[in-house]
Amino acid sequence: MRRSKRPPVAKIASGSFASVIRAYMSSPVYKALQPSTRYVYSRALALAEQPETLGVIPVDMIRPALVQAFLDGLADRPGQQKNARTAIKAVEAWALVRDMIPFPITTGTICITSDGGHEPWTDAQVELAERHAGRGLDRVITLAVHTGQRGSDIVKMRWSDIEEQDGHTGINVVQKKTGRRLWIPFTDELTAKMATWEKKPPFFLVLKPDGQPYTRPQLSWNWNEERDTNENLEPLKEAGLVLHGLRATAVVRARRRGAKVLQISDMFGMSEPMVARYSRLADQRENALAAVHYLNGTRGERSPQTEKKMGS
Repeated sequence: MRRSKRPPVAKIASGSFASVIRAYMSSPVYKALQPSTRYVYSRALALAEQPETLGVIPVDMIRPALVQAFLDGLADRPGQQKNARTAIKAVEAWALVRDMIPFPITTGTICITSDGGHEPWTDAQVELAERHAGRGLDRVITLAVHTGQRGSDIVKMRWSDIEEQDGHTGINVVQKKTGRRLWIPFTDELTAKMATWEKKPPFFLVLKPDGQPYTRPQLSWNWNEERDTNENLEPLKEAGLVLHGLRATAVVRARRRGAKVLQISDMFGMSEPMVARYSRLADQRENALAAVHYLNGTRGERSPQTEKKMGS
């Protein structure tokens, strides 16, 4: 069995969630687990105990909303997300009966599966978030929906990464998850919106109040809190929209405007099967509308893409 390499952790404060994790991993209960289970748990808990995730949160403050935000930060890695929730639930069960945490911390939390949770946002939902989201999160929405990148790549985007190619502006990205190098051209809409942003290098995103850039988990925490507390975003709260769904939105928009699967794959750095999965909703709606027009005996008004699909 391989031994997991634990990332370096800052000094762990007594009463922090990281201290509870460490106590659990030193317990006979943890050591009695099967080696394969310990390996999976150790990888998940090593991430959960980091200062930028859940580690520094005092045990009397940690709650399901924060755990869910942590899980949302793993939305593009469903397997790792599921393992993390299972491991945290094990810590919770062990710690609760030992009075190491005062209340349950995973109640109501969910994992995003490959078949759900990544539902694309509608254009109206995107517009609502761009208009009303605070904390600089409006920029996150705009960048995600126009570049199709994960949050882990959006937080690293810098003004110095912009490059012209054949007279067109775009950005160089090295995807954190895949290591793939991309040049992503800007849409005219994105270029126009960025022209209104206050430019404070190095990063595109507005810095946190402490002057530090966002980490990927912090994006999820702040988005979840903003979505759930900003009255103007109530429809997005009711829909339970997560940032990772904007990757699907980017694909749906490109597909709806006639881009081919291979073109979308190359632009956003996604596999073709992933593009097909994300675009399934747009394709289904186009085909359904085309079919009902024929069933009603009228051609109606359809996009050129729909006409082509129906063989017109």
